[in-house]
Amino acid sequence: MGIPDDATLPEIVQNHARTRPDALAIERGQVRLTYGELNREANRLARTLAAREVSRGAVVGIHLGRSIEWVVAMLATLKAGAVVMTLDPKAPAERALRAVRAAEPAAVVTDADGEPAASAYSVPVVVVGDGCRTTAAQPEPRDTALPGRPEDADPDIPFFPDDLAYAVHTSGSSGKPKIVIAQHRWLTGGASPGSALNRTTSADRGAWLGPAGAGIAIHEVCGLLWRGASIHIAEQDVITSPPALRDWLVANRITQAFVITPLGEMLQALPWPEDCTLRLMTLGGAKLNRWAPADLPFEVAVSYGSLEAFQIANTLHPWEARCTPATATAADGAAPPPVGRPLPDVRVHVLEDDLTEVSAGALGELWIDSPALCLGYLGDPALTASRFRPNPFGAPASRLYRSGDAGRYRQDGVLEHHGRIDDVVKIRGHRVELGEVEWVLGSHPKVAQACVVTVQDGDRSQLVACYVTGEPPSANASLAVELRAHVARRLPDFMVPIAYVRMDRLPVNTSDKVDRLALPPADWRDWRPAQPYREPRGDTEVRLAKLFSELLSVERVGADDNFFELGGDSLLAARLRSAVEEAFGVTVALSTVMTAGTPAELAGHVASTSREPAGFDALPPIVPRDRS
Repeated sequence: MGIPDDATLPEIVQNHARTRPDALAIERGQVRLTYGELNREANRLARTLAAREVSRGAVVGIHLGRSIEWVVAMLATLKAGAVVMTLDPKAPAERALRAVRAAEPAAVVTDADGEPAASAYSVPVVVVGDGCRTTAAQPEPRDTALPGRPEDADPDIPFFPDDLAYAVHTSGSSGKPKIVIAQHRWLTGGASPGSALNRTTSADRGAWLGPAGAGIAIHEVCGLLWRGASIHIAEQDVITSPPALRDWLVANRITQAFVITPLGEMLQALPWPEDCTLRLMTLGGAKLNRWAPADLPFEVAVSYGSLEAFQIANTLHPWEARCTPATATAADGAAPPPVGRPLPDVRVHVLEDDLTEVSAGALGELWIDSPALCLGYLGDPALTASRFRPNPFGAPASRLYRSGDAGRYRQDGVLEHHGRIDDVVKIRGHRVELGEVEWVLGSHPKVAQACVVTVQDGDRSQLVACYVTGEPPSANASLAVELRAHVARRLPDFMVPIAYVRMDRLPVNTSDKVDRLALPPADWRDWRPAQPYREPRGDTEVRLAKLFSELLSVERVGADDNFFELGGDSLLAARLRSAVEEAFGVTVALSTVMTAGTPAELAGHVASTSREPAGFDALPPIVPRDRS
């Protein structure tokens, strides 16, 4: 029996339960639920929610981690005609409380571990145990659509594709909760094309690796449920160790996995057994900086989307022209991996601030025209109006979503993602895309991950590189010098970070994206490559070191300290040249200052061209001009 195009997720699962009741639906360790069992447990919990007076259109918070119970609670909420709101149990209590106050849920579903925190929300709490049966006595149903029906029967509460289904709390730039709201058609409309694109079938064994409180859960869970595939849940200690996660994927015969980009980049660098069942690893959530090795026993694809506009572009579309490491050409490999082509029915416009389209190959902001756009932000009409605009390129009443991402089209129509518009910064008057610097850093064989941030140095912005490497901490000084040279050979001087800090791992937020605000707050001067200090010798070295110190606001400068590694740039180099010429009465080429970067080296050039100011006695005699 086929699934109607306008079917909702509960209807899809009910169909699987009816036609394939014994098929595996979810597995976590030794605990398994078939589709028949999943549907029955969700029906029981839906009955409990209805008894708690959770009515059609009400919000239900799910305060659970990545678990079988989370999937049951999500499905039960939808079956009760309510709206799912994910609450991350690991999020700071105040942050979660702000989201609850904004959404005003009618109830919160949690487990015994989460009950104390959930009770602080001051809303009715439903506690579920293993297998998802409620552990506390529940009141009898009153005037709901469920009386008289078996407790595990499908409820007949009516809801429709245009009804609200999901509310996801995501970070707001001001710290205010930003809650994305979407309809049932968004759940299935977002999941169906993605699962079709990945060629997902009921025989697939998919991994659920993302945090339950983040919107990525809908990508991983609903896409698999749509196709009747099985969901396999990894434990957190496995996910945080790339070698352990690889072994888990192999041992559990996983066939496809969606992995957040930083983790995926580490996974694809590991050795893999040729006979592993994994056929597809899809990366998303952050810009991909490097191609996977082409000899992996599975394909690595890139997916682009967001909570507001799910499933926008993918390197698998169309399959025959997919752009993955398995199919990439030498020309493809010379640049960072693209995000692919927009999916059917999706248009991605690359626009200027005034909504005019940029020319092919030019960088602009990505605006999305898609049938899978969410409705907007709960309780924030101003933010909704600023991010969702009337579509000047489409049908009347259609909308464009302003993504905040920078990107451009290649000549062949493939879309490239160039990070956030906020990550395109001005350095010495030049537009610099941080992702390009990160990609060059990541191309160094000793760097596993890299992140570039801007820091203020007086009235100037500078770049600082944070990187993860397998090298021991003791190698940091020499490696930092090596990395600077590596970047300097490939990028203009204004794109070369002034300092380099080694980290055991890059900090991530609740969505597993790099949390730039959590990067080390230390002064960038503490991060510059260490150089053995040598006291300046002789008057010229001492005076030059003082000029370096004054221009760069550095307290102590050694004879062998490099001007650019101390924070100098081409503009400051021009000022240094003027200062040297004034102090020593010499003429120095700017190229000399740029190449002779230390007081010792520059002292040699000054000595070779030095001259004392001539006195009156040394002036040549004035010879009268012959006027005859």
